[in-house]
Amino acid sequence: MHMHSLAEDVPQAITNVLSTHKWRARKQLIDSVFAEDVQFWHLFHDCKNRRELFGVYQMWGAYNFWIDVKYQRVIPDKQRLQVVVDLEETTRVWWAPHTWILIPLRLNLNVILDLQEEANGELIFTRQADHIFWVESLLEINPILTLWVGPAFMKYIRPIAGSIYAQIGNAIYARISDAPGHAKPIKAQEVGFANMETDLQKAISVAYGGNAFARWNMSQSMYADDAEFIHTFFTVNGKHNIFGAHNLWISLMRKSEAKIQRLVCAESQDLVLVDLEQRYWPYLWWPYLWWPEWAPLAIWVHVILTLEDAHTIKAGKVIVKHEDHVLWVESLLLRNLGPFSRFYDHTIRRLIGIFFSVVGNSIYTLLLHLSNLRTLFMQKLSWTT
Repeated sequence: MHMHSLAEDVPQAITNVLSTHKWRARKQLIDSVFAEDVQFWHLFHDCKNRRELFGVYQMWGAYNFWIDVKYQRVIPDKQRLQVVVDLEETTRVWWAPHTWILIPLRLNLNVILDLQEEANGELIFTRQADHIFWVESLLEINPILTLWVGPAFMKYIRPIAGSIYAQIGNAIYARISDAPGHAKPIKAQEVGFANMETDLQKAISVAYGGNAFARWNMSQSMYADDAEFIHTFFTVNGKHNIFGAHNLWISLMRKSEAKIQRLVCAESQDLVLVDLEQRYWPYLWWPYLWWPEWAPLAIWVHVILTLEDAHTIKAGKVIVKHEDHVLWVESLLLRNLGPFSRFYDHTIRRLIGIFFSVVGNSIYTLLLHLSNLRTLFMQKLSWTT
């Protein structure tokens, strides 16, 4: 396979690598679309070259007897030669009997693919990073594993929680605000984003580092009146309630900040994907006094922003849907367990990557050897006849 299109060939290549059960075809495909020194980042392993990456994929294919990939969104960044993909992966594995009876395992993933262009114009992968939303996957798309408690929580409990958070957050703001009419949205302030990257960086800086008044003004200018905010544990509607829910969370912190790790815009400018690392210093979180390596708390968030044109004279786009998909397990293991997080990130993941590579390549070598024996046996059989 040869890749030329970021939007079409790249997702198709990943689908083929994941879903094929022809081990020779998988090897040929990986050799053709991945660079020799490709890096493969995953919460549970770290691979540094194509041989190791192939070993991981070979092992993954060996203990799954059925894999399906459904793409939710594919956003190519032609300037950076990068593709950001949100997908749902459905698998049936040998060691989970319930997957044999039409109850597969489903996972929501965010995949970041870095590429480079070869001299012949073809594209090859230089880095792949797989981020799995474990908590959301369990609650939302694996109902049998949670005995339908997960879907019930997502449908009924989240709106109630969001309403409570918004009321408390707005009450906190009302106590510190000198403006009696602060709760009323001001239409003239709905200016939206003119320059997506610059304005969004400023908005995030204010949202996590500014004071309550700056956050209020930001929420009124950047969100549509009926905007929707979706979080793993709550949902709210309306920019006034979005401000309230966010204000409650920030009010619980002694200090907070956020750093943009990645920002990719769709060509239509109606969809933006942002990866953030949010850092928090809660009032009741004091380990930093005796163990600075343990602070601050950090959360990795994959943000999906749906935008539309602002209803004002000034050109710009406002947010109509804001989704925060939190990488809870990755944040815990890699950022919030003090020195163990560093040890796990730099040492344990690397050792697991090497182990997976050895196992996967051993499986391939065994299959190749058995295939050669079969070919030799069939040749001898044909000679005797």
